[in-house]
Amino acid sequence: MSHSCPGVDNTRVKTREDFYQPGIPAKPGEHYRALIRFARRHAGVSVLDLGCGFGAYSGVLLSDGVRCVGCDINFEYLRKATAQGLPVVNVDSVLPFGDRTFDSVMIFEVLEHVPDVQTVLGEAFRVARKNVLITVPNSEDIEVMKANDVTYAHMLSSDHLHFFESGSLENLLRRYSTEVSIERSDPIYPFWFLRRSAPFYAVKALFWLGFIKPRFFSRLYAVARVREN
Repeated sequence: MSHSCPGVDNTRVKTREDFYQPGIPAKPGEHYRALIRFARRHAGVSVLDLGCGFGAYSGVLLSDGVRCVGCDINFEYLRKATAQGLPVVNVDSVLPFGDRTFDSVMIFEVLEHVPDVQTVLGEAFRVARKNVLITVPNSEDIEVMKANDVTYAHMLSSDHLHFFESGSLENLLRRYSTEVSIERSDPIYPFWFLRRSAPFYAVKALFWLGFIKPRFFSRLYAVARVREN
C-alpha cells in the first residue's frame, strides 16, 4: 500500500537539491519574533544590521523608533529592504563607517554563512560603541541527535560554512570583547512530534509547569560588549 500527501509528488526520486538548499533571509512579517525580543533587550538607540537580508529585523526596530541602517552584499536583498524605508548600504568586507558609529551591531543568522568570520567581527566591533549582538544555529549535541537519527533543520542549509557551539562562539568573541554572554535558547520540545492527543497535552503541560526541562536548544544568542579604550 502506498501513501501520498496532497500537493506532494511521491512518484519522483528526490535529489540532494530537494533537501539541501541555500538559506533565505527572513521576510518582513514572517520574521522570528524571538530575535526581535533579543534585540529590544540589548540594542542601543542606533543599530547597524550587518547582513540585513530583506531587513525583516531592523525594519521592526525602525518602526519602534530605533535609528537603523542595513547592509548586505546582496543587491536584490537590499532592494527589498529599502521598500520598508530602511537606509541600506551595499558592502563586501570593509564597512564604510567610522569607528564607534552605532550603539549596537546586529549579526543575526549571518556568521555561519560567511567565509571570513574574523573580518566581519573585526569590522563589527570597530563600528560599535556599546555591543555586538549575534545569533547563530546551535550545533551542540549533534552527535547525540545523530545517534537517535534526528538533526536540526539548519543542517539542511547547503551554504552553512561554520558550525558553532557555545564554547567555540565564546572563544571567538573574546578576541574582540572581554565581556561575553551566550544563551542557549529556542528549545526543541518532544511534544512537537506527538499527535494532538492526550499524551501530547500531558507532556506539554509537564514542560510548561517546569517538571521537565528542555534538553536540546537550536540557537545561540550572544551579547559581546565593546572594549573600552
